[in-house]
Amino acid sequence: MADQFDFDFDAPETSEDLFAYAREQFERLCREHPMKRKPTMIWKALRVSAGKAYFTHHAISLSSIVLTTRQRVLDTLIHEYAHLLAFDRHGRKAANHGPHWQQAMADLGAKPEVTHNYTDAIVRNQKRSIAVHVCKKCGARFELARRLPRTRKHLHRGCGGLVAYVHHATPQRD
Repeated sequence: MADQFDFDFDAPETSEDLFAYAREQFERLCREHPMKRKPTMIWKALRVSAGKAYFTHHAISLSSIVLTTRQRVLDTLIHEYAHLLAFDRHGRKAANHGPHWQQAMADLGAKPEVTHNYTDAIVRNQKRSIAVHVCKKCGARFELARRLPRTRKHLHRGCGGLVAYVHHATPQRD
């Protein structure tokens, strides 16, 4: 499908540019492969999924974090649109990667591939912030995933001093 376009798909672009491209391609898919009800598209900060199809809301969400190139946007948009197209044609029984979805992918001119390899862009299970605590007696610093509960006092095992919450910080990335 990429051979239809005169564009360097691997060049980095801004999220706004990619959203505009996604919107254009979404409108093209809606024109060329209409459904009983026109779906909506949402550009969302999904950290793990490249995209999602919502059957009950007849909507597609695409990740502004994971989708970093036009090729990824196009592949994911077609994948999710195929889910809604199969669901529109065949109902609940088509809400998977089975033969109805595979046929919808073929109708859209794409290979029915279920997974992608966008691991470079996925922010799975990385700490977004850390809770910094300090022992008031010896000054030892503790970086925890969560702030300790305020309902009780916490003692430092090493010196017996009181441990107090200081602030949240952004962890250093490797």
